Amino acid sequence: MDKLMKTSKKLDTFFKVSQRIIKIAMIVAVGVVAVLTVANFVNPDAVIAEGYYSIDVGSVTINLTEGYSTEDNNMVLSYVWIVMGLAAAAGVAVYYALGQVRKILQPMTEGNPFHPTVSTNIRKIAYVSIVLGVIANVVSFLQSFGAVAMIEKIKLLDYVKEGTIQSITANSQIDLTFLVVFFILLLVSYIFRYGEELQQQVDETL
Repeated sequence: MDKLMKTSKKLDTFFKVSQRIIKIAMIVAVGVVAVLTVANFVNPDAVIAEGYYSIDVGSVTINLTEGYSTEDNNMVLSYVWIVMGLAAAAGVAVYYALGQVRKILQPMTEGNPFHPTVSTNIRKIAYVSIVLGVIANVVSFLQSFGAVAMIEKIKLLDYVKEGTIQSITANSQIDLTFLVVFFILLLVSYIFRYGEELQQQVDETL
């Protein structure tokens, strides 16, 4: 029990710091994108997208000539805001999940691992895993879609010997690992729920 209490206190501190880092990172990221958006609104001729670019297609990276811009400012900002929205949703979900973990650890720091709220908080984390899984699949799809869009924009096929490449296809697969995590967490919540009931029976008997 002493080891449980000490470990729980250390983990609670770690997750508390992690929450603060996530909050700061989200504020800074949104601030940077907002500044770029305002700068583009004030001066549309300001170059935001110019620079050294590369296209990632799975484990293959296509490097473009230095100074070549694949997109204009509006396209860059639109893509960044979409990614930022998904990242913000994921950040909020992770922040919330860490908060639930800290609520789980709180009674453990006091030597009460089967507090009535533990199983409920584990179930909440299970549902958060579904949200994160959906976001991860959406991001994967956007990466594939973005890579194809860039390839079409720079007319990559025009630089390849005619007849060598017939077509380019993007395959985006759905990762259902998050469902496995969801059901495992649900199972753990049921185990803790059973422990809570046993603890309640013992307390009533005493």
